[in-house]
Amino acid sequence: MELLSFNFFLYTMGGIWRPVEWTSSCAKLLYNVFSFCTIVPMYFLMVTQFMDLVLVVDKVEDFITNSLIFMTIVIVCCKATTAMVRPDMIIDLVQTLSRKPCKPQDADEAAIQTKFDEFIRSCSIKYSLLATGSVTGVTIRSVLNAMQGILPYRAWLPYDSTLSLAFWITSIQQIFSSIFATVINISTDTLVFGLLLQTCAQLKILERRLHKLVISRTAGEVAGKQPGCSSVAPPLHEKGMISGYIRHHLCIYEYARTVNNVFNQILFVQFFGSILILCTSVYYLSSHIMESAAATMVIYTICMFVQIYVYCWSGNEVILKSTNVGDAIYHTDWPLLTIREKKDLLMIMIRSTIPIKFTSSSLITLSLQSYSNVSIATVN
Repeated sequence: MELLSFNFFLYTMGGIWRPVEWTSSCAKLLYNVFSFCTIVPMYFLMVTQFMDLVLVVDKVEDFITNSLIFMTIVIVCCKATTAMVRPDMIIDLVQTLSRKPCKPQDADEAAIQTKFDEFIRSCSIKYSLLATGSVTGVTIRSVLNAMQGILPYRAWLPYDSTLSLAFWITSIQQIFSSIFATVINISTDTLVFGLLLQTCAQLKILERRLHKLVISRTAGEVAGKQPGCSSVAPPLHEKGMISGYIRHHLCIYEYARTVNNVFNQILFVQFFGSILILCTSVYYLSSHIMESAAATMVIYTICMFVQIYVYCWSGNEVILKSTNVGDAIYHTDWPLLTIREKKDLLMIMIRSTIPIKFTSSSLITLSLQSYSNVSIATVN
């Protein structure tokens, strides 16, 4: 896919997204085997950690440290499941942006689309580097623990992990599961971030189209009133142009609604899990800040704050951009338009008074205000 290609490449590396162009039976079989080898160990890690929390843990500190990793794995499993269960819906979202009326129609609109695509790719790469640095530190610590005869992560196992072969198989499985979990986390976060900002790109393209339309109409109106010039009626294919832009505006709202429906469960689990993780990690750091192991926890906590910020900032941008459409129309030379055209523009302006909002199961709206509330609740 041309749009969000880097994000889908990360999805492919995580084992949860077979590229659309891989149509041969052999390629499908090999990738299904790869997916099985990445997803099943991750679910196994989640189940064994849950059993450890229920059956083994008897200290508060052990419960805190183990629950952090457990909640993270739960969030990742939810993201992986969504991607594997709803691939057709995700593909349809991308194809919607590649079809009319969303597809750029001239050089100016292509420039707008390219600007947003480059920004999404740049932010995705920076976010990936941050998460990679975090998982590198965790992986090094896990390897050192394994070399000392300690499992990277606490887990209840249905077999004797003290045996050498079983211990090393379990250690390798846990380390690789954490690495693939990070890849899935990165790919999902950046994909949702990209799909949200594509809404802003479409709104910007719509503003550009309306601006050019008003300029062409008003220029024709002025030329028609000059001596020696006659007002020429617009061509037949342009008479319904504004109504086409109304459909484009409604299409953007429908696209945003579909994105919210596809990733609604992810947003809910992400926010619910992140709040628990942040509160727990901040509480842990408050009493263990002088310990050497706290350095890893500090990096982990910072990454969690950045993760929530990425969702909230992109959602806030969509809110601001969707409400700005009416202002952009108002600042054009609309008084020179016909009554019919003014009414059509008025429909778009009235619709833009209801901002596009992405919500987490209708409980939390993705906005900077929500991020502030989460941050304040975590610190308190």
